[in-house]
Amino acid sequence: KCSVISGPNEVERLSQENDIIRNLPETENGDVIYSKVLSGDRKVFRLETVLDATPEEIHHILWKVEEMHQWNPSIKNIKVLKQAGPETMVTHEVSAETAGNLIGQRDFLSVRHFSRQESCIYLGGAATHLETFPPQKGFVRAEDGPTCIIIEPLADDTGRSHFTWLLNMDVKGWLPKSIVNQALPRAQVDFTRCLRRRLQNNISNEN
Repeated sequence: KCSVISGPNEVERLSQENDIIRNLPETENGDVIYSKVLSGDRKVFRLETVLDATPEEIHHILWKVEEMHQWNPSIKNIKVLKQAGPETMVTHEVSAETAGNLIGQRDFLSVRHFSRQESCIYLGGAATHLETFPPQKGFVRAEDGPTCIIIEPLADDTGRSHFTWLLNMDVKGWLPKSIVNQALPRAQVDFTRCLRRRLQNNISNEN
């Protein structure tokens, strides 16, 4: 499924497991976040929700990474450094300095990939390294992952999608784990709120 993830079986397992901890109360939009500690003391956060858009519409927005800062205030900019066909790219991302950002400003160098299986779309990402693009002065370089988003149509409503986001991140620096484990699921909720707004604006503009 997501070739940049540690094997497709792990993605399926983490997206379906029930032996996990409820991390935050359900939001007004129905977002639910769980967490699980994996081997090596890695913590994965799993957000589940329903979005009022098709998988294709959601994928269309998420894959336009260089436009993401226009609708997500937590991102300062994302630049595509390399394109390896239509399904894979290497990106450099800089997070924004926003109020309430417990982690602080970070930059990321990641490989992103998407794939399809039947009606599902998988978007994966993981940290990578380029000799031509070392860590930038003034930034702490965090490392994604691996991480994956799974988008699948609702069985009873083809105009809506079930959205699952597996987030695993090493923010680096000297932050206590308690702060990181509080900040990451809140960042997922904030991102999903912004994505909903973007999807709604797109629908309004089309009408």
